[in-house]
Amino acid sequence: MLRLSLKSSRQLAAGLALEHLAAAGCVAIVPLPFWLKILLSVILAASLIQSLTREAWRMWPSSIVELQCEREGGVLIKTRSGKEFEVRVLGSSFVTSYLTIVLLKPNASRRVRTVLILPDALEPELFRQLRVWLKWRVGRGVEPEASAGWAGRV
Repeated sequence: MLRLSLKSSRQLAAGLALEHLAAAGCVAIVPLPFWLKILLSVILAASLIQSLTREAWRMWPSSIVELQCEREGGVLIKTRSGKEFEVRVLGSSFVTSYLTIVLLKPNASRRVRTVLILPDALEPELFRQLRVWLKWRVGRGVEPEASAGWAGRV
């Protein structure tokens, strides 16, 4: 069993901040009425705060803070509020050395959960073990979804 306790990620926070700043720059240079630029800027600021607190800092009660990967391929996730769910890893998960996007489907739900994991959210050895586990799992144990597109061919 591979138990991963996810920490907050400075790299993800910086990436999200840069993306939102770029979007705000686009809003600033587009010829729109001033009131609409202000409204869009407020929406972008709210989106940044939500993204940072939910994904990068994992502060929301529904934020995933722990993954337990079983040898047989099952995964148990734990949220900040303490709830635990059994999930399955979707074949369209994305694995690289600098970013891992794990797509999880709870057994009792139709909704897909996404976990963004950058190297600074885990110890280096655990991040490597997660990537190996996911590549083995996606490559051999899971059929990619029909709608997965290019991401299903990891």
